[in-house]
Amino acid sequence: MQSKGLHPELERRVKLLERSENQGQDYDASAWAVLIILGIVLPIIALWLGRA
Repeated sequence: MQSKGLHPELERRVKLLERSENQGQDYDASAWAVLIILGIVLPIIALWLGRA
């Protein structure tokens, strides 16, 4: 099987994504709060209500 490389359009998109200005920003405090609530607190409440 031969390796031909990436399709030119795909290669262009990958190069755009690899640029540092296209990487996005870190999470702020409100985003962390939402992640913790949805990922930890809410499942604990659901488990607690399921046992009652």
